[in-house]
Amino acid sequence: MHNRKIRVLALAATALTLVASAPAWAADDDKPKPVAATADDPVADEEAQHATGQEILVTARRREEKLQDVPVAISAVSGSELADQHIYRVGDFAAKLPNFAAVQQNTRVSGLYVRGLGGNASNDGAESGVGLIVDNVFFTHVGFSWLDFVDLDHVELVRGPQGTLLGKNTTIGALIVTTKRPSFTPELNLEAGYGNQNHFQIRANATGPLIGDTLAYRATFYVDRSDGWAKNAQDGQKYLDVNRWAARGQLLFQSGPVTSRLIGEHYETSEYNNYYPGFADATTFANGAVRSGAWENKLKSIFGYTPSYRIGQNANLNTQERIDSRVNGLSNELTIDLGGPTLTAVSAWRQLRFRPHNDSDLSPFSILRAGYDVDVDQYSQEIRIASAAGNPIEYQFGGYFLREDLVSNNRSIFQADSTKYFLTGALPAAALLPAILDGVEYDQYGKLQVTSGAAFGQLTWHASDRLALTGGLRFTRENKKASNTATVFGGSALPATLTPARTAIVNAFGGIFAVADEKTTSSWSWLVNPSFKLSDDVLLYASVSYGEKSGAANLGATPGKPVIIDPEKSTAYEAGIKTTLAGGKATFNVNFYWNDIKDFQATQYDPNRVALGYFLGNAARARLRGVELEASAKLGGGFSASASGSFNDATFRSYTNAPPPVELSNVAPSVNLSGTRIPGSSKWSGQLSLNYDNNVSGTLGLFGYLNQTYRSETNLLSAVSVYGRQEGYGLTNAGIGIRSADGRYSLQFWSRNLFDKRYAVGIGQATAITPFIKVLGETRTFGTTARARF
Repeated sequence: MHNRKIRVLALAATALTLVASAPAWAADDDKPKPVAATADDPVADEEAQHATGQEILVTARRREEKLQDVPVAISAVSGSELADQHIYRVGDFAAKLPNFAAVQQNTRVSGLYVRGLGGNASNDGAESGVGLIVDNVFFTHVGFSWLDFVDLDHVELVRGPQGTLLGKNTTIGALIVTTKRPSFTPELNLEAGYGNQNHFQIRANATGPLIGDTLAYRATFYVDRSDGWAKNAQDGQKYLDVNRWAARGQLLFQSGPVTSRLIGEHYETSEYNNYYPGFADATTFANGAVRSGAWENKLKSIFGYTPSYRIGQNANLNTQERIDSRVNGLSNELTIDLGGPTLTAVSAWRQLRFRPHNDSDLSPFSILRAGYDVDVDQYSQEIRIASAAGNPIEYQFGGYFLREDLVSNNRSIFQADSTKYFLTGALPAAALLPAILDGVEYDQYGKLQVTSGAAFGQLTWHASDRLALTGGLRFTRENKKASNTATVFGGSALPATLTPARTAIVNAFGGIFAVADEKTTSSWSWLVNPSFKLSDDVLLYASVSYGEKSGAANLGATPGKPVIIDPEKSTAYEAGIKTTLAGGKATFNVNFYWNDIKDFQATQYDPNRVALGYFLGNAARARLRGVELEASAKLGGGFSASASGSFNDATFRSYTNAPPPVELSNVAPSVNLSGTRIPGSSKWSGQLSLNYDNNVSGTLGLFGYLNQTYRSETNLLSAVSVYGRQEGYGLTNAGIGIRSADGRYSLQFWSRNLFDKRYAVGIGQATAITPFIKVLGETRTFGTTARARF
């Protein structure tokens, strides 16, 4: 592992050297020019700029700015680069965005991470520390990040607390996704691809005018399907397949000072993405004592079955079905030029429906089906006014309103073999009748209602041509109503002698209860951000910012446990330098950060209330500190390169009452994780990319890319668990293709994870009904893609 780290650092150093010494004779733009946009089509002009590889205009500060002019820790990637390298899912963005990661196994098992933190604490009522903003709409639930993003203009990653401008409060950062707008220049783009695992994709978008230069449309459609690769022994079905489609329509209205962009969309998936293979079980505790209740031990003793831990070949599930997801959205962005200042109003509705159909015992026996049915509806309204750019004082201020209604129903459905599994040894053999538990359903129905309002503002004072000072402030007032109600129903009528056995199992799962709470909180967020241009090509900046993530609603709360916990508080210090080299042909940026997080929301154990067990609370203090590097260069002759890397020291400063891993659970009810690394946070990460795009004749061009990523080892479970370690690994993505000289037609051969590295992006704790499980990263995929533009 040490040698691998050295190799990665050497590669990064080589890339940075190339960037720093980029030849002054490199051509300004080696790519073919797209069809010229008309002078009266500003949207087409913007698309043409992005297509020619010029600098992306980012909008993290709610105005268009060049990336190198923004004095904050921000990264951006164009939609064309993402499409060329077949990066469509949020989890794949890590190949291009430094210090970013995502877990995207299914709609609910999703999370966005910056500098090792984010996620949602595995609770539907807990918000992510990393926000997701798509076309100026803040998405509340992590499930909205699950589906593919297509027809992109660009994506941005801004790090540190957000809120003085960007939607709802976040403590770690925000991922900003911007899709392409309708254009008044007619265009049709078609894409079709085929690859291994019988994988085919169809993507199409069309745009053009409907009414002169007043109303334009854009229609986008995609379908993505593959067979999967892990074969189930029971029925031959291949798991980890792809089966999804989406449709998106936009209308752009322009008349004088008024512009309105209306977006309607529908996403749908039905996939066997709930394959979480077992890779080990703690059949004994760390001190050598036998763990009689272990999943493996019980399957052997009760059913005479020895489970397999051969990942990819151990799917042997008799009641597994597809997971279904549906997402609908409608938004409108109204912009009015007031003759200097600009008024913007963004109205949005978003809906998520998630239905899992899990074989939760991971065995060929009919024991238990469990999972969360999730329903989310969010309504938001944002209004802001911004001054014109270029004035000595630039300002933006406005208001934000959010209403979210969420239901998370944790359903446990007992099946024919449940009685044997749960009651063997507790009842005489003659009494082990399937009817005791078969058909019984135990539900915990969690419900959340959020009403949030905020006023925010940000002002930049240009004290001189080189010195600027930005300050921001936000006040948020939020009301949360949350409840959890447990019920049991179904099953056959039992004689009085057997009823207590059923009741005992129901109580072991949580019992019958109803809890509820309501809280209203107020919070402030702020930002101080000075910057100074040493020259036209060198920008120095620093910032101190504070933000709060809303108090989580514990939708799995039981009597005595907190239903709504306190907000999570983050103070971040950033300092960096952005440089432009070789006459604009290269860039080199460095950012240093230190982030203190208090009242970190995590699972905890209260030694003063032993009977409550574990619950979500404000359990810890965390610290993130490190450095991030980014570089890019046009090397001439059609070649360009980019590199990024990070050193990230992410540790718990205080976490004294953390739940122990299973192998230590017979020794103490809690463990002290103070001073340990935060699970999932790699100390080293980075990427190196080399791209080529050039005409080789008057009619043909050649293009290709090579992208290498690396993440150092981490523990995905707990720093003190021997089962959570994920070794360091690198992924290689590559592609090569030919195109017409004008860029209208292309044929590409590509591969992702070229060397088929097997790795995990998440690890689940062993329980009384499961072993340790892995959430798997993507295996090798390869194929060919044809594109045409008309």
